[in-house]
Amino acid sequence: MKKDIVQYISNADVCVGVIPEIGGTIVFLSKNNSENLIKSDPALWDLEKRPNVDGNTNFVPYCGHTVWLGPQNEWWIHQDINQKRKQENADWPPDPYLYISEYSVVEKTASAIRLKGPHSPISGVTIEKEIAVNPDGSVFVQATVHNTGSQPCAWDVWHNTRFDGKCKMSVAALAENVTVVPVLSESSTEMPFETDNGFFSYVPQKPSQNYAERSSKSYIYPTEPYVSIETKKFNVEIWFEMYDKKLTHPKQAMVEIYNHTEHGENADLLEVEYHSPYKTLNVGECMNAWEVWRIVERK
Repeated sequence: MKKDIVQYISNADVCVGVIPEIGGTIVFLSKNNSENLIKSDPALWDLEKRPNVDGNTNFVPYCGHTVWLGPQNEWWIHQDINQKRKQENADWPPDPYLYISEYSVVEKTASAIRLKGPHSPISGVTIEKEIAVNPDGSVFVQATVHNTGSQPCAWDVWHNTRFDGKCKMSVAALAENVTVVPVLSESSTEMPFETDNGFFSYVPQKPSQNYAERSSKSYIYPTEPYVSIETKKFNVEIWFEMYDKKLTHPKQAMVEIYNHTEHGENADLLEVEYHSPYKTLNVGECMNAWEVWRIVERK
């Protein structure tokens, strides 16, 4: 029988489920006993299916909410445990020590949990996570990145929250501050989008008969500090801290949105991503980045 490895915290009719043993990933979000509002596959909530973590670990799509580091094009260039990925300047997969390793539970109450991950020999850091459901039902998610290596390192903190790809999202942004990049192949076409009345939105659609999938990624500097995602009954608002655009790494953006749909039902994906300012950390230094999630019932 599969062991239940999800640890739940709750407050004010909001429930959050976290798996410390799999990267401290948030895999469940619910309000008033609703269905899961974020995308995650319960079939993978199983330690027996978690691969060994080393420099050769490949990606496993746990989805939910995770924390990566930016910029993506430097994920594998600062390490020596996988020379092939280093020489190829690989931008995939993400550091498995950060998103898939076992995190220890530092402290847990009925409404909050604090976690600490292992040192990563790939990125040179350790990540701590604090997740709390506040009395008003909002969810506070903070990641603190510590330089636990032997030399300075430079990264941003990258929050990534996944939803069903059919959910519509919107973010306040001027058209000139949005760059949309179709993720194209011979079998794919781009996702339609709108930039109307000061808002950017994807218009999630299934691909046409001529294509197997639709995929696009957008790079955004918003005018308001939140992204809104429409689920079946609720709007999930992800709030964050604004900062000067000059502090963003040139290969990333403050907000990034990836939207993908296929003809099948389970492969659709919407990723809502937030990048903190890009900083150099000396040995022993740390930086953090937070999000606040608000769940609003639509009338």
